[in-house]
Amino acid sequence: MRPEFLSARLELGDHTALDEYRLPVNEYIGICAAAIDFGGGRTELQYYYPYYNTYEISSNGICSLERHTQQETFAGVIDEYNIGLSLIFFMNNPVSYRQRPDAETNYEFRGTALSAFANSATIILPVAKPEEMPGGGYTSNYPDESLIEAARNGDEDAIETLTASDMQMYHQLSERIENEDLYSVVSQSFMPCGIECDQYSIIGEITEVKENSNCFTDEELCLMKISCNDVEFWLCMRKDDILGEPMKGRRIKCRLWMQGNVNVGV
Repeated sequence: MRPEFLSARLELGDHTALDEYRLPVNEYIGICAAAIDFGGGRTELQYYYPYYNTYEISSNGICSLERHTQQETFAGVIDEYNIGLSLIFFMNNPVSYRQRPDAETNYEFRGTALSAFANSATIILPVAKPEEMPGGGYTSNYPDESLIEAARNGDEDAIETLTASDMQMYHQLSERIENEDLYSVVSQSFMPCGIECDQYSIIGEITEVKENSNCFTDEELCLMKISCNDVEFWLCMRKDDILGEPMKGRRIKCRLWMQGNVNVGV
C-alpha cells in the first residue's frame, strides 16, 4: 500500500493497526481499501470497495449501526416511513466511526448522507403530478410519521385510519391500472432487491445531473441526484451503462447498491 494514500489509521492493540487507504478517481468518488498492519512490514488486506462521498444530508432520522460479522465494516439502518421499510445501507466511513471514544457503546446517530452505485439503468419519461392532471387526477395524502408511530405503538384509532387509507388507495389504483400503463400509475418505487440487504430496485425522479470522469480510465461518469419517495440521494454510473438520456425531471429505473456517510463527528 502506498503511504501517500493513507487516509486514516486505527490502533487495534497488540502492536497492530487498521490502515485505511483511499485512491480518488475524481473529487467525489474513489476506491477505499483497508489492511491490517502487523508490524515489521507485514500487512494483510481486509476489504475494499468503491466510495462516493457526498455531504448532502438525506435523512435526519435515527440511524443505528451494526457491525458485519467477517470484517471491520458496518451496516446502517434508518426507519423511513415514506418508503415503508427500514432502509439498510453500507457505511462508507467505518474507520471514522471506530475512532470515536464511545464507538463501542454508541450505535445511534442522526444525519446520514446517502449515495449509490448502479451497473445499468433505463431512463423513462415523467408522469403528470396529481395537481397537473385534468380534474386534479389521483391524489394521495400519505399519513404523517406521528400517525404511523402511533399505530406501531398499538393505537387502535391510528390503525383503523391507516387501514381505511390503504383500502381507499388500493381501490383507486385498481381502477387506474385497467386503463393506464404500469409506469404511469407507479410514479416512484423503492423495493429491496435480491439477497443483499443493501441493494434496491428503484424508480425515482432525477432532480439534478452532473457530468464527471474517471481520471485513470477517462470513462465518462454521470452523477444524478435522485428523489424517490421523499428520500434524496446521489447516484453514480458510467454514462455508457445508461439507456436513454438522463435529464432533470425524467425518471430512472435501476437496481442499485446503497451506501452512506454517517455523521459521526465527535
